[in-house]
Amino acid sequence: MTCDVCHKNEAIIFQPHSGRSLCKDCFFNDVKERVRKEAEKQGILNSRKVLLAVSGGKDSLVLVDAISSFISASRIVAFNIVEGIGGYNRAEQAEKLRKYMETLGVQLVSTSFKSEVGYTLDEMVRSSEVKGMNVSPCTFCGGFRRKLINSAGILYGTDLVATGHNLDDEVQTIMINLIRGDLSRLIRLGDVPIKVSGKFVTRVKPLRKIYEWETTMYAYLKGYSFQEVECPHIVNKPTLRAKVRDLIYSLEEERPGSLLKILEQFDEISKKIKSNASFTELPRCEICGDPTSYGRRICKNCELLIRSGLLSQEYQKYLPMS
Repeated sequence: MTCDVCHKNEAIIFQPHSGRSLCKDCFFNDVKERVRKEAEKQGILNSRKVLLAVSGGKDSLVLVDAISSFISASRIVAFNIVEGIGGYNRAEQAEKLRKYMETLGVQLVSTSFKSEVGYTLDEMVRSSEVKGMNVSPCTFCGGFRRKLINSAGILYGTDLVATGHNLDDEVQTIMINLIRGDLSRLIRLGDVPIKVSGKFVTRVKPLRKIYEWETTMYAYLKGYSFQEVECPHIVNKPTLRAKVRDLIYSLEEERPGSLLKILEQFDEISKKIKSNASFTELPRCEICGDPTSYGRRICKNCELLIRSGLLSQEYQKYLPMS
């Protein structure tokens, strides 16, 4: 079977959502062009400098490869965080990531939870379990990753920070916020991000219309050596996100293209809501100074450290009344 785009090369990829069969080169071009369109919409093409959050996984590798194909490597800073998860993010994986960035001429900066927060993720989780907290490890991980990525964006003077969240991730986030009824977070999503604090570097997601299976195939066909092991915390303690993921995969299998339709419809709704909404500056955490949610004295990260016993008892007075 020949490629439905170039009509020359052998097709090796079938896209269920488009109904097309593509050769390797046309598949790469298709993914890059869809990323470029989102990047243009999100302001990446005109940015002076952008920070790319990279983990060494398939999504972040595709993110760097695609972005560096249409903006100069001198305008990119890649940022990697070692969370400190036993048997998961190992030193050799970080070294592979460094070597890959060198081939693209992209600057790589690395840090860790241990050096920036004072504790590895595993240490935070163990402390929370000792205190009897019913908190997912992903809550710790996601919050502190966002904090460190934003801080790096400020430190390196980038106009934007870009993450490797794909279409599956984005639809999961929309569904989770709908289930939780979290309107304030929901309306901040969408194809064109909004800024609700002068302390935030605007975060964008250029892969938000690329399926996860596409990033997997892209990385595989490029011959990338990426981490394939799933985080043990997700395996051992499935989150609401993991359950929602299974649900939307079933939907996509039955009706290919469903995830793209959900995202595109949400973007239209989001635009209408944002056009009639005003967003005031977020308050600052009284402990670390980072932005926090409306109506809160401290941020969720500091609250987690206090409740897990990793911050001094003197900070107990800042805890929200339960």
